[in-house]
Amino acid sequence: MSFNIPVDAEISLDVFQLRGEVNPHGWGLAFYRDGLLQIVKEPRPAVKSMLYDFIEGNPTSRTFISHVRRSTMGTISYLNTHPFYRQMNWSRGRKEFAFAHNGTLSGVKALSLNRFIPLGDTDSEHAFCHLLDSLMISEHTDWNESSFKFVETKLREINDGNNTLNCILSDGDYLLCYSDENDHNSGLRFTHRQYPFGVVDLVRHDEKLGTIDIRTIDLDKEKTKDSSGYIAVTRKLTDERWVEFKPGELIVFRNGELIYPTKRV
Repeated sequence: MSFNIPVDAEISLDVFQLRGEVNPHGWGLAFYRDGLLQIVKEPRPAVKSMLYDFIEGNPTSRTFISHVRRSTMGTISYLNTHPFYRQMNWSRGRKEFAFAHNGTLSGVKALSLNRFIPLGDTDSEHAFCHLLDSLMISEHTDWNESSFKFVETKLREINDGNNTLNCILSDGDYLLCYSDENDHNSGLRFTHRQYPFGVVDLVRHDEKLGTIDIRTIDLDKEKTKDSSGYIAVTRKLTDERWVEFKPGELIVFRNGELIYPTKRV
């Protein structure tokens, strides 16, 4: 999720909890508050987690990343549970990155590593470290169209062959979302939400699972009227219009706006 002002995401995450039935090896939530990254995660099914029930109604942020894990590589452990975290210093100062991945990367050990070393043993974290290393040694020292294209190219390289890669990367300001070039797991899709957000039903096969009730924390009505944002997902959540990513496409959101590709509708 990417919004232009902090939102109280009173999201009924039951739909994600139910995904924990078939993705039972962990769940995690990353969000940013006052520019600082906060991650809550557990190496256990979301459907059996009291912590999950507690956290779903509490975070307030412009940016959220949520993930449920089905292990295809790496043991079931806290270190192997998404989202992953790293701190990187570059021209924009100290930034805290969060990363989540859906898919399997065979031969991932062939991806070179330098400064950033995995703490766990997943293909996902290895690819995350490789991506950050690539950014560090490249001439791309700030986010712009050129650096977005660099990341998109790098992710397509990782995505080659039998590798499957849907992933989301954020530094708190920018939310980079990449959809698998072979449409793994049906790829990604997004929807645009604007004030007044209202309550939207979460659905699955015509079954109501709960609601999304997004509210701003700014009580100034003149400001909240301009509030808006995007939600990107691997599974269509509601009856709203969801726009499909193109295979191998990177879409970047910042403060509730779609900023890359610049001509994306």
